[in-house]
Amino acid sequence: MAGVGKKIWLINPAAMSPEYEVRIQTLKRAYYLEQYGYDVTIIGGSYMHNTTKNLLDDCNEPYIEKDYDGIKYIHVKNSSYKSNNLMRIYSMLEFYCRLWYYAKSFKSPDYVCAHSAIPFGVISFFISKKIKARLIVDVVDLWPESFVAYGLVKRTNMFVRLAYLAEHWLYKKAEILIFSMEGGKDYILEKNWSLEQGGGVDLKKVYYINNGVDLDDFEYNRVHYQLKDEDLENSEVFKIVYLGSIRLVNNLKRLLDAAKLLIDIKDIKFLIYGDGEEREELEKYCFENDITNVIFKQKWVELKYVPYILSCSSLNILNYMPSPLFRFGASQSKSFQYMASGKPICSNVEMNFCPINKYKLGVSKTFNNTEDYAKAIASFYLLPEIDYKEMCKRSKKAAYDYDYKKLTEKFIYLIDHKLN
Repeated sequence: MAGVGKKIWLINPAAMSPEYEVRIQTLKRAYYLEQYGYDVTIIGGSYMHNTTKNLLDDCNEPYIEKDYDGIKYIHVKNSSYKSNNLMRIYSMLEFYCRLWYYAKSFKSPDYVCAHSAIPFGVISFFISKKIKARLIVDVVDLWPESFVAYGLVKRTNMFVRLAYLAEHWLYKKAEILIFSMEGGKDYILEKNWSLEQGGGVDLKKVYYINNGVDLDDFEYNRVHYQLKDEDLENSEVFKIVYLGSIRLVNNLKRLLDAAKLLIDIKDIKFLIYGDGEEREELEKYCFENDITNVIFKQKWVELKYVPYILSCSSLNILNYMPSPLFRFGASQSKSFQYMASGKPICSNVEMNFCPINKYKLGVSKTFNNTEDYAKAIASFYLLPEIDYKEMCKRSKKAAYDYDYKKLTEKFIYLIDHKLN
């Protein structure tokens, strides 16, 4: 087998044990690397992100080693936190510093694949040097660019400027640089960081592997884990499903306003699954504005029930605040689950390198106003049945390009052909 005898650490401070994990890229990469003969260890924090669980709260150990059905984990002790505050920053710094200190306590790998996690992700370089491993940097989020893009901090902020310096430095040091968004090279060029621009980052080591979906898991869960829900089971209704976080960045008020404009179409219903700091306010908004065609469902949906919910929909919604970040593309995990459900997708933001437009799976567009958004949603309801079914087929077919097994094969190719 390709990876026999080769050891890999997947370092992700937010990686959680499988029972809590919702961002499954690291877990699935580990699983399929194991299938190809690699010896993989996931290294994450002891605090389970967005929960109240810390695996090392009741002991003084700096880390624990676990085996979850053949997937090896090291949980490094880090502090719990409740939101994106200073405590979360401290917790991440704590994770990397403790991992650096104890790195030689574990069996050294041949390769380290580390989430960039700027600025503290730079410590992963020193970890790789300490244990004499080859360094792969995995860029899942553009930090600090995303904070600047959403107006949370100014580009001139001293901490932000230092974070950009750390990001640039880490990108130069990485032996392979993997972006989950397709415009990673464009981002480097825009920053004037490439070798040709005098910035020291070799574009030949920059690659793109997006998030994805495990199609075997998706189909198994769709069949075996079903919810009793009269709204989902109602075949007489055109069900428009949003599933995900309900925060400022998700801009769900725009979706609710569009729903209100469609309230006279009695067999259209909007089903909202998820939670966040804006949910309570938006529920109140619907009540006060008599938006009766929107139903807020479960706040927390176990991952195994997601395939059934999405497969029962008529249209799945991606809804965000417009952001300049989308010029580099995007790789939202749920968009690939949407594809696997075999249903059309409507997105209220336009993205470069957009699979919705590439595969003709629906609409991805920044709408000028709520009326245009409502018309776009209604267009799926009005679509001739033959056209609707063809779009569903394209969605299901497109998902095969984003199957985690196929994505892991791309990752293995980089190791075998670019690092050996």
